Amino acid sequence: MKPTPTSAPTCATCDHLVLVNEEVAAQRDLLGTILEANIAVISVEQTNVSVRQNTTMEQLTVLATVFLPLTFVTGFFGQNFGWLIDHIDGLPSFLIFGIGGLLLPLVILFFWLRRSRAASAPAAAAPPTGPVHHRPTSPSTSISTG
Repeated sequence: MKPTPTSAPTCATCDHLVLVNEEVAAQRDLLGTILEANIAVISVEQTNVSVRQNTTMEQLTVLATVFLPLTFVTGFFGQNFGWLIDHIDGLPSFLIFGIGGLLLPLVILFFWLRRSRAASAPAAAAPPTGPVHHRPTSPSTSISTG
């Protein structure tokens, strides 16, 4: 069967529409990739903001942890009641009750925070638990730092 004169332009139009359809699909895929990359960048930025906020909250928590016992101790000793007034009659009593009452919570907090930081250290920083094998090096291959 011979092609009719009207079928040739129709095939050209159909071929052109197929090419346009493929180009639209390629552009749609490219746009989807760009949107995914944009979302990834936004996610990374939100993570950075969260890390900064987390660090700030940790610092405020440590500050509050230090000042809460100190506030309690100073408030307790700020009350003028008979037992305390009768038992603090000289410098040694003042140093034991007054200054010691402030230093003891600070020392306890210091060791408690130090222990909790050591416990929360990442596992990657821990030393290896298995046997360590050292390979001897010859003097010619050792690196000098002088």
